[in-house]
Amino acid sequence: MTINKVYNIDCLVGLKKMKDESVDLIFTDPPYFQYRAKNVKGLKNHKDVVTEFEFDLYKTEEEYLAFLEEVVAECFRVAKPGAAGYLFCGDDFVSYINKIIEKTGFQFRKVIHWHKTNPFPAIYTRKMYSNSMELIVHFSKGTPKTWNHKEVNKMHNFIETPICMGKERKSHKTQKPLKVCIPFIEISSNEGDLILDPFMGSGSTAVAAQKLGRNYIGFERSKEYCDIIKERLRELDGN
Repeated sequence: MTINKVYNIDCLVGLKKMKDESVDLIFTDPPYFQYRAKNVKGLKNHKDVVTEFEFDLYKTEEEYLAFLEEVVAECFRVAKPGAAGYLFCGDDFVSYINKIIEKTGFQFRKVIHWHKTNPFPAIYTRKMYSNSMELIVHFSKGTPKTWNHKEVNKMHNFIETPICMGKERKSHKTQKPLKVCIPFIEISSNEGDLILDPFMGSGSTAVAAQKLGRNYIGFERSKEYCDIIKERLRELDGN
């Protein structure tokens, strides 16, 4: 498959076309399972808790987790020995994802906490705290081959930055800011490495890779989001 390209296909279709041990880093934000919240009183209309119903393909947790396991297993196959991975998730599924990571052959390394400094405010009448924390599971295929150590105070399993705002913000509901992506890509890859994102979404992984001199390959089912990615990459090139 051609690198530095985002394919408008299902990730499992695309992953099965990739060669074994061809990827240096996996960096991805899979769809979260939100279906159950649709029928929970006080949650179904709360935009801070339920932001991506449109991404739900499965009606049960079992179906969702089986899907993720199949994706992660394919990622293990295409990852080079020593390749690292970062996978965004919510706090309610992190333990399940850690088990999937290890079941498929990867080594779980650490949970990283992203503190959003500008989360959607909680609504008083629903008696809920603002959802200001998102998690990133760090894993690897054996011992990480690349570990570009930064200053000690930048090597914490905690990062604090606002959600996407201003010119960076596109119409994708769960767009990840470059300030969250870039530090981990710098640490776990080198220039010229190939980064895989099975769920490209708004294309933050591709944009970060291009800015840092890395190569990328990814998949995105939505034609609308593929168009957003193309726009972002054109803006980066100045065209």
